[in-house]
Amino acid sequence: LMARVMVNRIWQHHFGRGLVGTENDFGTRGQRPTHPQLLDWLASRFKESGYSVKAMHRLIMVSGAYKRSSDFDARAVETDPDSKLLWRFNRRRLSAEEIRDAMLLVSGDLDPTMGGEHPFPPVEKWGFTQHAPYYGVYATKRRSVYLMQQRLKRHPFLALFDGADPNVSTARREVTTVPTQALHMMNNEFVHQRAAGLARRVLS
Repeated sequence: LMARVMVNRIWQHHFGRGLVGTENDFGTRGQRPTHPQLLDWLASRFKESGYSVKAMHRLIMVSGAYKRSSDFDARAVETDPDSKLLWRFNRRRLSAEEIRDAMLLVSGDLDPTMGGEHPFPPVEKWGFTQHAPYYGVYATKRRSVYLMQQRLKRHPFLALFDGADPNVSTARREVTTVPTQALHMMNNEFVHQRAAGLARRVLS
């Protein structure tokens, strides 16, 4: 069961929807898998690989299902409008972390090193209380996986672009489209710096 749940989550990460649509419920109240044999085969391969997540990513990303076009097919959409049978690759929006990482990459500013310690204030200067808790946002050009996550206050960029709430289990990200996202892209200094970096790369 653990292997089936895990490969379903990895599949969901790449396709936007798992082979089992109820990611948190594989029981009798959950949805049936759209491809039960594929789910079991992936789970067996996951076990054979020693539960290697990287190997499962590679296996999925070289599959014909992952390489399918997202072109529209009028005949196919009549019988399977959501492409649960994988006749097309459904387009999906980038997650908050992917948006930030993509901006750093195209501007040439991405720091590929692994994250280290965060520059927390020294212990002797701590004066935090229940009514004056600690908040901190530290600028970094490393990948978003290394951003500091706080339970009391979410990272402003990740919160704006539907990043996961660190206080709860998030099986599926909510997708919103709000004016503040566009305003952030037009006015934020981080975005302006990435745009300038991209311009320098193009001009050179």
